[in-house]
Amino acid sequence: MVKVGIPRALWYYKYFPLWESFFKDLGAEIIVSPVTNKNILDQGVKLIVDEACLPVKVFFGHVNYLKDKVDYIFCPRIVSVEKKKFTCPKFMGIPDNLYPNISGFPQIIGPTINLSKNDRDLYKTIWEVGKLFTNNPLKVTLAWQNGLKKLKKFNHTLEEGKIPSQLIKLPNLEGEFLNIAVIGHEYLIYDSYLSMNILAKLTELDLNPLTPQMVSKITIEKELEIIPKRIFWTSAQDLLGSTFYFTKKEDVAGIILVSAFGCGPDAITQSLITHFHKNYAKKPVLLLTIDEHSGEAGITTRLEAFADLIKRKVV
Repeated sequence: MVKVGIPRALWYYKYFPLWESFFKDLGAEIIVSPVTNKNILDQGVKLIVDEACLPVKVFFGHVNYLKDKVDYIFCPRIVSVEKKKFTCPKFMGIPDNLYPNISGFPQIIGPTINLSKNDRDLYKTIWEVGKLFTNNPLKVTLAWQNGLKKLKKFNHTLEEGKIPSQLIKLPNLEGEFLNIAVIGHEYLIYDSYLSMNILAKLTELDLNPLTPQMVSKITIEKELEIIPKRIFWTSAQDLLGSTFYFTKKEDVAGIILVSAFGCGPDAITQSLITHFHKNYAKKPVLLLTIDEHSGEAGITTRLEAFADLIKRKVV
């Protein structure tokens, strides 16, 4: 059986249910790298230039872990997932940087996904991937459609305010608790090692974390109507729209902004969010910037202090 490796980083946290279902239906065995740890991070730091952001460094560490265990590594070049909007340019260039930086690298399954103008070429791209496993176009189409159903169910669970266990396992909240919006990219806040386990720490402090992925696209688009200029980064749009939404909700006691050091889009997003809160909102905001040198003790102290502030304010 052909083994396909999927790095547990970046787009994994957004599309894994789709990818897993698609490749399994085509008869492949899926090998996912383990949860990020110190060794994976250290390997990634060694393999890529210093200027790369933390999530990209971690991605290289996950790929390095998989390289000797699989026949293919799935690393799509995702340029755009919706009209007139784009993903981070650093992510677009990752497939080009794998072979030069990692020795003994297996074959890449690296389709280009670009829906910025239309989605007419999407099924052609899906077929190009599918024919590596089968010559039956119907089987490929059905595998893709089944994957989309799994992804829809996954997103529906998030929009209900529940975090699926395949993202991160959190302890159950009991008794009284306060809601806290944790604004950050999926690949940062759901990676327990990179985020210093922020979501779990909040639940231990009797705070219920709400994430941008719990807000529907329709709601995000509506909230962004107050922005005079179109946001052309999909991820920045989601973070901004969800922040505006959570700020208006009376049952959300505060906002925590989590970003990776060196992230250009996040620098702009956080500036807009900070400006918005200064002028329109009165909720406490905590900014956390994380890199490979961040210490867990410092993050924990700041979270505990923020939790005390929130609870005093509510009382």
